[in-house]
Amino acid sequence: MAGRLLILGAGGHGRAVAELAAECGWSVAGFTDNSPGPGVLGGDDAAEGLIRARQADAAIVGVGNTALRRRAELFELLRKAGATTPALVHPRASVARTCRVGDGTVVFPGAVLGAAVEVGDNVVVYSNAVAEHDCRIASHAYLSPGAILSGSVTIEAGAFVGAGAVLLPGITVGAGATVAAGAVVTRRVAAGATVLGSPARQVALRGGA
Repeated sequence: MAGRLLILGAGGHGRAVAELAAECGWSVAGFTDNSPGPGVLGGDDAAEGLIRARQADAAIVGVGNTALRRRAELFELLRKAGATTPALVHPRASVARTCRVGDGTVVFPGAVLGAAVEVGDNVVVYSNAVAEHDCRIASHAYLSPGAILSGSVTIEAGAFVGAGAVLLPGITVGAGATVAAGAVVTRRVAAGATVLGSPARQVALRGGA
C-alpha cells in the first residue's frame, strides 16, 4: 500500500480520483470539501491542518472541470503546506518510457502518453485521451475523455480540452483556453479563447473581443 491519500474535492471527479488512487495502491484518508458529505473531513481550508497533523501521507486535487481555476489554487495550497503530491497513473494507461508526468497529475485508464511527451503538474488526463509523441501539456491543463492530441501539440497552463476533441499536429492551445467537445482544431488557439466546431472557430475571448 502506497499510503493514505487526502483528496481535495468530494464531487464526481473527486470520487473518480479515489477509485484511481485505489488502483494505484493508495488508501483514501478522506476528502475536503466546502459541502458536507461521506468521508469529508472538513472544508478546503482544513487541508493544510490535516496534512500537518499527519492524518494523510500525501494529498491530491480532486476538483474537476467545473472549477479549473480552483484546481490551480488548491494545488498551490498543497505545495505551501509541504504536502507530497503523487502522480496517479492507472495500470491500464499506456505511458511511454520517455514520457515525464508531473506531480499531482492523474492519468485514467485507457489514456495513451507517447514518446517524449511532457506532462506538467496537477494535470488531468481522462480515460482514453491520447497525447502522441513530443506533446507538451503544461500544469493544471485538463484533457477530457477521448481527446486526441496528434504529435507535437502544446497545451499551455490551465487550458481545457473537451471530450472527443482532435488537435492536429503542431497546434498550440494557449493558457486558459477552452476547446469544446468534438472540436477539430487546425490552427493555434489564443490564450483565454473558446473554440468549437470542425474546423474549430473562436467564439469567445476572456476579458476581451
